Amino acid sequence: MKTFFKWLAGALEDQQGSASSKRVGFYWAFLLLTYMIIKSTNGASVNAEQFWAVFTIILVGYGLITSEYFKSHSILSGKTEAEPDLEKPA
Repeated sequence: MKTFFKWLAGALEDQQGSASSKRVGFYWAFLLLTYMIIKSTNGASVNAEQFWAVFTIILVGYGLITSEYFKSHSILSGKTEAEPDLEKPA
């Protein structure tokens, strides 16, 4: 049980190690959308505007979380980051 809570805390933290409100909002919207889909399959009526609003929140949250991830990682564009060696061996 302790490892589950450790995993859950790791899933909600950002790159600096603090709780990320973007991730909390993303997971909350994902659970809400799952609940709406389950209700719909059990015969309850789900408002289409609410469904698409929650779906849009999920897409925006996913984009924010992904951009946060790539902001901390450098992507090389085929160039070396090391300084060129000016002294050539004879």
